[in-house]
Amino acid sequence: MSFFVDWFSAPQAYLGVGRDAATKEYTLGQFKIAFDAHDQYLRVKNADERILWQSVRGHAFVQSSIGEDDITGEDGALQIHEHDMHTTYYQLVSSFTQRVSGEVVVEGKLAERADRPFILGYTLTLSTIEGCERHLGVKLEIRSLSSRPTEYRRAILIGASRAGEEFYGFGEQYSFSTLKGRRVPILVREQGVGRGDQPITTLLNTSRVFGTFAGGDYYTTYAPIPHYVTTDNKSFMLENTEYSVFDLRREDAALVRVNSRVLIGRILDGKNMLDLVSEFTLYSGRMRPLPEWIGQGAVAGMQGGEQQVKRILDRLNTFNTPLAAFWLQDWCGKRVQKVGNCEFKRLWWNWESDPVLYPHWNDFVLELKAQDIRVLSYVNTFLADVASKEQHQVNLWREAREKGYLVKAGQGSTVPLIISSGPNLQAGLLDLTNPEARSWFKELVKRQVYATGVAGYMADFGEYTPYASTKASFASGIPAEIYHNAYPQEWAKLHHEIVHELRLEKEAVVFHRSAFTKSPGYMNLMWAGDQNVTWDENDGIKSAVTGMLSGGFSGLAITHSDIGGYTTFANNIPGVNMVRSKELLMRWMELAAFTAVFRTHEGIMPEANAQFYTDDETLQHFAHCAKLFAALAPYRQSLMTEVAEKGWPLMRHPVFYYPEHETIQKLTYQQFFLGAHLLVVPVVNAGHNYVKVYLPYDSTKTWRHIWSGKDYEGSGTWHAVDAPMGKPGVFVAVPRKDNGLLDKLMVFAEQRDARSGQV
Repeated sequence: MSFFVDWFSAPQAYLGVGRDAATKEYTLGQFKIAFDAHDQYLRVKNADERILWQSVRGHAFVQSSIGEDDITGEDGALQIHEHDMHTTYYQLVSSFTQRVSGEVVVEGKLAERADRPFILGYTLTLSTIEGCERHLGVKLEIRSLSSRPTEYRRAILIGASRAGEEFYGFGEQYSFSTLKGRRVPILVREQGVGRGDQPITTLLNTSRVFGTFAGGDYYTTYAPIPHYVTTDNKSFMLENTEYSVFDLRREDAALVRVNSRVLIGRILDGKNMLDLVSEFTLYSGRMRPLPEWIGQGAVAGMQGGEQQVKRILDRLNTFNTPLAAFWLQDWCGKRVQKVGNCEFKRLWWNWESDPVLYPHWNDFVLELKAQDIRVLSYVNTFLADVASKEQHQVNLWREAREKGYLVKAGQGSTVPLIISSGPNLQAGLLDLTNPEARSWFKELVKRQVYATGVAGYMADFGEYTPYASTKASFASGIPAEIYHNAYPQEWAKLHHEIVHELRLEKEAVVFHRSAFTKSPGYMNLMWAGDQNVTWDENDGIKSAVTGMLSGGFSGLAITHSDIGGYTTFANNIPGVNMVRSKELLMRWMELAAFTAVFRTHEGIMPEANAQFYTDDETLQHFAHCAKLFAALAPYRQSLMTEVAEKGWPLMRHPVFYYPEHETIQKLTYQQFFLGAHLLVVPVVNAGHNYVKVYLPYDSTKTWRHIWSGKDYEGSGTWHAVDAPMGKPGVFVAVPRKDNGLLDKLMVFAEQRDARSGQV
């Protein structure tokens, strides 16, 4: 049942006004809150009389419904089937008052229809928040009018919108930039493989081998955040961790639905869209600046052991490649996962160095560090039984199971929940609500990882917690339905605590793929997760750009992607041959040079994919792009200050600067700003040696192409610009009155041959 369409189409879906709800306006801090009894709407303004939130005239702005949503699936691949029955289409506003303590309160009753008895009461409380003067707290409580427990367990709040208002944010959204006209679910889960790109999505969503809903859809994401910013300079966020959905399908309304009787949120005020991000990150926390060392060169993602790394290092040195670190995810050992005809290279989730691949791990890490090359490793939320693994020293799975440190398989169960990341890859999930488990794991990471000299790691997963309490129970007793979305932010908090306890804030880099509302405050690096090794829009290189830009609206300010993508199928599924080409890899390198970190990934089937070390051509291009990246280090580091002080993202959707431009509003992956002064137009289409860039009219600047030195006037039109391999579309915004900025930003160009390997 589509509750939103019913709400608008039903003739009884309207607002009633009681005798005690006269037209009034109250002042609360810098906010003005008014109720109009005649035109029947609630309105919130700021001190400048600008509307921040308003209900739809004559329509209910509070609703509830009966129904248990079915959130099915397992191991992160969750599918949502919503059920709304007996929706309350009639809202009565009984009173509109201001308490002595200052809060403004709307109280009333709800009924299915105007001719039916009232079955629910509600209280909507608006309040100021200490330390956040431009935040207006919103608390909507739904309660039964009888002594019997109510089956209504859902709070719904509806605000007004308009046809031209575009909505951005909601965490990492990989298919769309503006979500106006969409219905956005907020549930942490696996991104999915394909997410709408065909035929891979349908094949995996219907495959018995890979599991139900493995392909995902347009809205599956590791990092959803219940927060938006609009081109009308409005912003709203939820504090709830329960499943919620933002329904923006109607031109004239924005509906927020939470699986709880209590909705807790905030209306934010700001001067512009970037200012609203600053306000949101006062709540979410702001990402810590990256240490300077990681901006000095590439992070080479490799597998294969010490000798393989040394061989590749020699080749990188031949091309004078600036190298910040090796990321060695197989430090803990590798195993082959067979799925049908596919053989994927996976890891042993037992957090100790592997004596076969890295027999001298500690010495090897120190040897590289002596050459000013850090080592990054890998850790995730799981512990696997390594009884069948040769030469293991400890079995952390058994230890955690015996001590009760793993999530249990449902209410009342004493048996650990078994998580599967595909067939034949099972593990237990760390219970982050157990203080003893947290302390045990923290000491483990300190001893097994940081004590060896490692500078950080990929902190993988976080989205595999089951949603239903019937499938998962925690030591704290918190219901899985409440804790599911909170798990990734607690996972980030755990690693944040480790870094601070070791006093490694200026050294350690920990990168995550899953996140929720408060995750930014515990991180210094995000990554866009597991894209396909394709050019695709929903789950390829294009989606990586869209996702990185989307996350920036909701606090995920410092981010990057796997160069070349990850998910690979080498003719293992009939009709699907999804392997990384050299062209895709090299164009992805160019994109990565203008993100927060320049890091490669071999992918899940390394032998099938082109790699940065495949031949001299890929090595030369890798060196060239790494030099571009390194040359931008001072500029990026200045942007880190903006992250820390304002919460602004490094990579910025152009709508931040041109919110009134309709063409800009609709852009997804086509172009973005790095900071305020570099406009980047990556090549994300196979066989293209040019880009199309949209240059909005701007009387304060011109746009200088860094490779040709040609100036372009912003005239609100598209321009086709040559972009041969090695020369992606990059423009410097040159102030008409001060060209000194150009000299600072163009140090990496200097009109030299891009293919020479020099910068």
